[in-house]
Amino acid sequence: MTNIYHATPYDICLASSSASQTATGFYFSTYDEYAEKAASHRNEHGDPVEEYEIQFIDGDNSRLFAAVGVNQANLQTWFDKFEDLDGDDAIKAIYLAEDLGYRLEDALDRLEDVHLFEGTAIEYAESYIEDTGLLNEMPDNLRYYFDTEAFARDLLLGGDIAELEVDRTQYIVQACF
Repeated sequence: MTNIYHATPYDICLASSSASQTATGFYFSTYDEYAEKAASHRNEHGDPVEEYEIQFIDGDNSRLFAAVGVNQANLQTWFDKFEDLDGDDAIKAIYLAEDLGYRLEDALDRLEDVHLFEGTAIEYAESYIEDTGLLNEMPDNLRYYFDTEAFARDLLLGGDIAELEVDRTQYIVQACF
């Protein structure tokens, strides 16, 4: 699916009447289309429009678009490196931007440092216990007292893992840096 964006000008012109009017914006789907339209865009007085608010209208990755704070200054980076990001990498980038505050330009460098688990914190804890053999190190009579829910809660509260929901799917995120 092709994403559709809108460039809404900040340019406010005073018409000959007392009412204020703004220059109209335009829709675009590629950076080249944006650059071409922006270069020839004029307000009602024929002056160039210089500043735009960039809005995501329709398509894929709207949450990523919002998370990384796409604007006129970083729009080309969005198209070059982020627009086609999908799957786990898009989810990782959302986490880095929304939860850790990474800027658009810095998020790509950290994607490999983020690990995803699809499921809840308890499911993650159960998988972790099974994969590491943690309970195998305990005597049999003590294994039944291990509280997986408390372990999952401690992982969350301690910052070892974080919860993230994207498109109604629950993820556990672990950043390793």
